[in-house]
Amino acid sequence: MRFVVVLFVACSGAKPTAKAAQPATTEQPVANGTHSCADAALGLENATRGVRAPEQAVFDTLRARCLEDVWTARAVDCFATMAEGELGKCSRIMTDAQRETVFAALAGNEGGNIYVTRARLEQLQVGVPECDRFVTAVTTVLSCEKLSLEDRLQLGNETAEFWSLPTNRLSREDKLRISEVCGQSLQSLEQHALDVGCML
Repeated sequence: MRFVVVLFVACSGAKPTAKAAQPATTEQPVANGTHSCADAALGLENATRGVRAPEQAVFDTLRARCLEDVWTARAVDCFATMAEGELGKCSRIMTDAQRETVFAALAGNEGGNIYVTRARLEQLQVGVPECDRFVTAVTTVLSCEKLSLEDRLQLGNETAEFWSLPTNRLSREDKLRISEVCGQSLQSLEQHALDVGCML
């Protein structure tokens, strides 16, 4: 989609080159939580049933990931009680590596891929208000079936990949430039969505 390409090209000079180190977690280990890894896996399986193929069971895979990756008690409790559409909220609690193993287990078909892409976007916070508004708009437009699935996945995945890098080390001038480009990209996205009959 052209408005995404414009954003990426315009911001390429200011794009950070490495991820910031994640702070060490001080969360309690899963053994001290109110729910078990089996509860978390069951909650994930139930809440994502509508976006997976009927034969694509994820319970065993996610229970193993929870145990081996040592999910925190907070993450386990969130997944154990999650409702449909809350994957982004609960995955935000995890480390990048933990989150990606959950996403990989849930992707694999059209519905699952859109669901996972939306969750990736929901846990992003750019820190530049205009860019955060653009990410929110992209998240919303993923639900519009008047856009092709291919376009929605491309838009969502490129946005998630680009903005997963830290912006806290950018200069004030770079942030102003990025903000301006995000504003232009948001206007372009809104116009494109309007043209095809999608509501933002």
